[in-house]
Amino acid sequence: MTDKPPKNTKDQIAADTPAKPTRRSILAFGLIAAGTIGAAGYFLWPAVRQSSLTSAEGTSQIAISMSGFSPNVISARVGQKISLQLINKDNSLHKDGGGWHQFAIDDLGIDFKVPPLQTSEVSFTVDAPGTYDFYCGICCGGSANPYMHGKLVVEA
Repeated sequence: MTDKPPKNTKDQIAADTPAKPTRRSILAFGLIAAGTIGAAGYFLWPAVRQSSLTSAEGTSQIAISMSGFSPNVISARVGQKISLQLINKDNSLHKDGGGWHQFAIDDLGIDFKVPPLQTSEVSFTVDAPGTYDFYCGICCGGSANPYMHGKLVVEA
């Protein structure tokens, strides 16, 4: 049997220790992580922002901004007076629509407009059950923008 002397050279020590990450690999990892988190947020945002509001006899608030309606689902009963406080969160510096927003339901003939950074109190009654689409057709791509829509659910 041949006894070999133990290796204590610098090469052996360097081979036994893991390599330090380079700036390039750290930057690449950071960019991939940020991209993954950003993509997840982009695809999950519609599900996360989905909220609901059950209208009572009191006034309910709906905030409207370039990112949509909040809440974007309203529930009510047939014949119930629906009172809303429409709050426009955007200012007049927006080039798209001048900061104005709209709450429109074509099937019910409802069309309310709210000036920038203003609040409008509106009331209406729905006499037929159903699910009605409301939208803002003034800015942000108008009614073609999926974020500028919501649902009014009226039950018997």
